[in-house]
Amino acid sequence: MENKTLISEYYRDDKGVAKVYKNTKEDGNSYLSILFKDAEGERIKEEDFEFNSLREVEDKAEDWALGVGVG
Repeated sequence: MENKTLISEYYRDDKGVAKVYKNTKEDGNSYLSILFKDAEGERIKEEDFEFNSLREVEDKAEDWALGVGVG
């Protein structure tokens, strides 16, 4: 079973949210992920980052919240 720990949250003006998690596997290895939700709390998508730093992942979540690089 995987253990999921919330690290940070980034909110859009429209109340959408990007939540950054640290996921720890049963074998002790961990990776980061971002869960994106819309203003109603509906899941948009989730992205996993096995080889990125926390700073890189949080930058991606913040960019999404600010609308940077979103088509």
